[in-house]
Amino acid sequence: MPAGRRAGKIGLTLQAGRILISRYLQGRHLRKMDDYLKSSWFVRTVFTLRTYVRFHLSFKKRFARMGANPYVWGIWNVEVFGPNISIGRNVVIIGAESARTRLTTVKLAGYEGAINIGDNVLVMAGVRVSSASRIEIGDDCMLANYCYLTDADWHGIHDRTQIVGKTSPIVLEKGVWIGDSAIVCKGVRIGRNSIVGAGSVVRKNVPANVVVAGNPAKIVRRLDPAKVVTMGALYEKLGGPPV
Repeated sequence: MPAGRRAGKIGLTLQAGRILISRYLQGRHLRKMDDYLKSSWFVRTVFTLRTYVRFHLSFKKRFARMGANPYVWGIWNVEVFGPNISIGRNVVIIGAESARTRLTTVKLAGYEGAINIGDNVLVMAGVRVSSASRIEIGDDCMLANYCYLTDADWHGIHDRTQIVGKTSPIVLEKGVWIGDSAIVCKGVRIGRNSIVGAGSVVRKNVPANVVVAGNPAKIVRRLDPAKVVTMGALYEKLGGPPV
């Protein structure tokens, strides 16, 4: 083969290799768990190294406090912005390319938000938690895909130029489960083990051990607390999240 053609072929091969590695590094091919499990050792190694570097050089520095054994899947699709964001131990956070997970606090105009996430909490893809005062997420809580917790209106009801507007803390007690696409509004306290049904809008306090659903959310069922098994109980048996 002539030297020119050989050089051109080598150049194209190297260029293809750079594109392939670039895509690996961007994680674009790892959109599902199956993609990762079926990938080659090379892909897994690059994926693991990229995640490790991002976690230690950037991600964990965004938290005021981070407990032991955090598990973050799709770390490049998890956005953490603002002061006073803390997570406990064994917290699982999942982000996806089409469903970024966002934990956001603000410090402006005399307001300062805080997000405190307890132990053994599951945060699924697409979850948004936005704070201008305080949001407490207790141990063993589960936040399903696309649910939204906000402790502020973010604008005045009448004066739309007013930053933040009214704000009041949110508290999720131990073992609360927020369903897919549900919204929890400012000033709400949800009692231990209670479940918020998918798509619900919660504007008032919810007692312990109930299921609420609808807009506005209303009690539709009572739970037996003796039958509730939380993530924390599972992790004690397994020695941590099975990730």
